[in-house]
Amino acid sequence: MDWVGWIRGSLSAALQWFEAHPGTASWLEAVGSIATIVFVYLFALFQGRRTRSHESTDRIRRAQGLALVLIPALIAFKPKIETAIIQKSKPAPPDEIIHLLDQLYVLGVAGGLILQMVAVLQANQRAEPPVTENKNGRSLYNTVVRQRLGDALHYCEAAIDALMKLTRARTA
Repeated sequence: MDWVGWIRGSLSAALQWFEAHPGTASWLEAVGSIATIVFVYLFALFQGRRTRSHESTDRIRRAQGLALVLIPALIAFKPKIETAIIQKSKPAPPDEIIHLLDQLYVLGVAGGLILQMVAVLQANQRAEPPVTENKNGRSLYNTVVRQRLGDALHYCEAAIDALMKLTRARTA
């Protein structure tokens, strides 16, 4: 079968039919315009989704890189909090974490847990022991310090777990 001849014949018959019906060209133009508008809309929608997908993947990879920096710092800091609970001391958050506070938003929940830990530790550092020799006041102060340090330890452990999960997340 001669495909070129068949296509030429079909095209010729279609053009003759269009010439015989004068309103067909305007209808064909209208349908073509609508199809073009729909195509451009779908193309733009697809491109937007693709861009957002790439941005999301980049954000996850930045978060994973930050997590890989923070996990060793938190693991090394955890025994200091445990020691501070026993000795009722006032540990300061590690400098590695303090320098990265403005980037923790990338980590999501893990970043929030780290911020909570830092806030509790800073509140504990600012707290002053009672100046009176009242034994009851001193005991209450020690209880509050222990509670704050226990909360900081909880936030630290939860942040380590969340960061570990984040590092295991797959990016395509």
